[in-house]
Formats: sequence, C-alpha cells, structure tokens
Amino acid sequence: MKPAYLLALIPATLLLQSCNDTESDLCRYYIQDDLDNGDFDSAITRLSDQSCQATYPGNEYLVDLSSAYLGKSGLALPTVLRAIIEDEDATEELTFETFVADISESATPTALADLDTSRTLLEEYLETNSCKSIEYPNTAEKTVCLVTGFIDVLKTTMAIDALTGGDVASWASNDEDDNPSMLRSTCALKYAYEHKNDEDFSTPYTNCEDGVTVDDSEPVTFTADDGSSKTYNFLTISYQGQPEYFLESTTLGSTIFTKDYCEVDYAVCNDVDQNICYTCPLSQNEDDLNVKDYLLDALNNGFDSIESVINNSSDVDNNDLQESIDEFKLEIKSEGCSAVPEGEDCFTMDDIINYLNKK
Repeated sequence: MKPAYLLALIPATLLLQSCNDTESDLCRYYIQDDLDNGDFDSAITRLSDQSCQATYPGNEYLVDLSSAYLGKSGLALPTVLRAIIEDEDATEELTFETFVADISESATPTALADLDTSRTLLEEYLETNSCKSIEYPNTAEKTVCLVTGFIDVLKTTMAIDALTGGDVASWASNDEDDNPSMLRSTCALKYAYEHKNDEDFSTPYTNCEDGVTVDDSEPVTFTADDGSSKTYNFLTISYQGQPEYFLESTTLGSTIFTKDYCEVDYAVCNDVDQNICYTCPLSQNEDDLNVKDYLLDALNNGFDSIESVINNSSDVDNNDLQESIDEFKLEIKSEGCSAVPEGEDCFTMDDIINYLNKK
C-alpha cells in the first residue's frame, strides 16, 4: 500500500498554509488543532465566524470548512486512500465492492449530507463544479480537484449503502442470492429516471428485474414549519410479496434519499398503513439529496477529476491509483471505458443498475 505520497499532498487543511503566533492567525491555529484532533464540529463553528474567515487569504477558509465536513462524515482522506490503493500483502483482492463495504463501515449517520456540503464548499472555492473547466490549474487547484474526486466517489459508496438498506456488506459478499432492498431500490430509480422523459407512465410498472413491480404511485406534498412545501410521487414497490416505499422527484428524474417515516407536516409516525404516514425526505428545508446525483453523476465526475490530476502529474506512484481506478471501471462496466467517445460519461444509468444487481 502506497498512500503516503498522496497524504503528503493533502494535509489536514487541504492547502499548505502556515500559522504564525500572531493574533490574526490565532483562529487558523485553532482550526488546525481542531482538524488534527478530530473536533470537526468545533472547526465548523469557528469557521462560521466572519472574523475567523477574514484571517484567511481570499476564500481559502472554504477549503478548511470543507475538510471539517469531510471529517464529520467519518470518511477521512487517509482512510479513503488506504482503501482505494491495493495492499501488496493483502489476503483479499481489492474490488469496488470491497471498497464500498470498507468505506461504509466508517461513515457516520450524517455522512450523506456532510459529503454534499463538503463538495459544495470546494465548488465555491474553485468557482466551478467541474475541474475539467480549469484549463491550467495551479497546485492548490490540483489538490482541491483531487479531493473533489474522492468526495464524489465517496458519495457513490454512500448511495450504494443506502440502496441496500444499510446492509452493503451482505450485498458485496453475495454473488448468488438477490438483495431484495437493492432490487426494489434500483427499480424505483429506473422508474424515476425513465418517467422524467415519459410523463405517460402508469402503474403497475414491470420493466425491472423479474418479480419486482412498481405497484402504485400517488402524489404527496410535505409542508415545513416555515410554509415551504415539496411535492413527490410516493411509490410502492414490491418484491416477493413484500413492499418498500420511495419518494420520486419528477423534476430531478430520480428517487431521493429518505429516512424513517413522517406525516405531511414532517411529524414522526411509524404506521404506513394508516395512509397518512410516508417515507420521509432526508432534507426538509434544503435541496433534496437525490440518488441519481450520488450514484451516477458523482461516480463519473469522481473518476474524471482524479484522473485529470493524475494525468497532470509526473509522480510514478500515481500508477497505483490509476490501476485501481481502471480495475474499478472494468468491474462496473465489463467492456471498460476506452471506447467511450471523448467528452461523454463512461457510465450510463443502465450500466450502474446492472452492476448493482450483479448482471
């Protein structure tokens, strides 16, 4: 395993800034101390203070704030780097499945939202959501682009974990039996993705794996305390006689991440058979976290960002990282990405769904 060269490139604070013992640098000293000691909430609180932000050149405080949210997710970069580069002495072969399973074990309950916030802060720093648009990146931009690539891949691992109902280890180790939660989740995702381009969809919808059906779709509107509202389609999807429930955003063409159950005013409930209780949006007042963005877009963007930095580096140790990415791509898409026209994404939604269902 050779993550040391990358760890040297990405310190706890992602840009190489030093702190002096002056009053103006005192905040950055404490931020560094918080990050070094894993006190991420403290770092986030300090960085919300404009007087602390002002001690940084330009908008560089955004990078430390992103680092704090990344740490809060439980997915520290050293852990990710050690998981993504194969150990020559390992007894188990490194695959994307084992990578997903290993990473998911370290994630905190707030990882989905924390990763999204961390990524958004780096976009604000770079003033773009795509590193491809930076024609001549400087050293700091290369470092940040590398981190955005890792965050995107982490978002995909969290999406896969959610689709398995939190049992990603069983999914990763099982090549024979179907994973019921994964089958229902991918059916919901496929239905939402195709529904966006065809408003005449009707239920039951059976264009999923054998035995998986979208039985029903009904509109539901949630209203928060501040009066803001969100409308979705409440999907009932069954497999082997057992139903599971999802929220579809027709605007996004995706299902969204949900947690537990609630009524339309977000009051907690637990009996979906009462017809007033629904699977609950994970984000209430903020933009929805949608599965397509985490699963498909993030994986394509993540690999692109990492490879962009590798291709602009002369470090021979980058071969280890490139080798892992190449193997991951072949695992997800058997024919690989070499034949994909330049400028197009490697993976399609069908590629991802087939991979998740191990077809």
